Amino acid sequence: MKTSMQIKEELASQGYIWMPTYKDILQKVWYQTETYFDDDETVLSALWASFKRYDDEMVGIVFITSKRTFTLEILDNDTSTQIRYLPFDSYSLQKIQLQFSKNPGGLHYVSLQNDSFGNGVTFATPNREVAQHFVDTLAGRTNGEIELLPDSDNPLLAENEREQVIDKNLNKAEEIVPHKFEKKHEEIKPMKEFDGWRKAPPEAKEKVVEIKVVPPKKTKPKKEKKNGYGSKWQSKTWLLWFLLPVGVLGLILAIIFII
Repeated sequence: MKTSMQIKEELASQGYIWMPTYKDILQKVWYQTETYFDDDETVLSALWASFKRYDDEMVGIVFITSKRTFTLEILDNDTSTQIRYLPFDSYSLQKIQLQFSKNPGGLHYVSLQNDSFGNGVTFATPNREVAQHFVDTLAGRTNGEIELLPDSDNPLLAENEREQVIDKNLNKAEEIVPHKFEKKHEEIKPMKEFDGWRKAPPEAKEKVVEIKVVPPKKTKPKKEKKNGYGSKWQSKTWLLWFLLPVGVLGLILAIIFII
C-alpha cells in the first residue's frame, strides 16, 4: 500500500509534475487511490481525464506502473462515491492514437483501441503534457501502433463511442445525437453473396490440413575418455600384448622340434 504522497514522489521521479485539477478528479479519485498500489511497484505515469464507458459519463485516472496498467474511475456526478478498478493488458492494444487540440484551452485526446475494428476508450484531458507523458510511457509497454494525429478541435473517438463535447469551463459533458458512426452504421447494406461461393465443393470445409511437427535434432553425446586401471581391459589392444608372447613361444618350440 502506498500513500498519495509516495505516489506523487514516484511520478515526480519520472518527470511527472501535474496533479489532476480537472473535473474534481483530485478529490473524487486521487485521494482514494492508496489501497490500489503495492509497495513493490513503481508508479510511472497517470492520465487523468473524462471519458465514456458505454453510456456512462466517467472521470478517472489511467495508471501505468512497473507491474501493470489499470484505470480507477467513477461516475461523473455529485452522488457517486464508488470507484471502479479496471485492469487491462497494454500489450493487447492494437492502436494508440494521440490528438492535441489546436485551441490552448481545448481538450487533448488519447484513444486506446483494443482490436482491429477500432473498439476502445478515448480519454480527454485539458493538459497536453499529461497526455504526452502517458503516451511516451505507454510506448515502451505495448505492441500496438502509436499514431500522432494532426492537431484538431474535433473530438477523437473510437468507433464504438458516442460523440461528446466538453464545454468551455471543462466541467461537464454534453452528448450530441446522432453520432457520425451511428449514421454510418445505418447506411451499411447486407453483403451480397458471390457466385463463386456456391461453386465451392461442399467437402472443402471438411478438408483436414496436415500439420507436420519437426522434432528437434538430437545431439550426440561426447565420448568420455576413461583412464586408470581396468580401463585397458575395455580396449582391444590388450589382445595384441597377449598374443605376442604366445606367438614367440610357439616359434621357439617349432625350431626346437625341427632340430
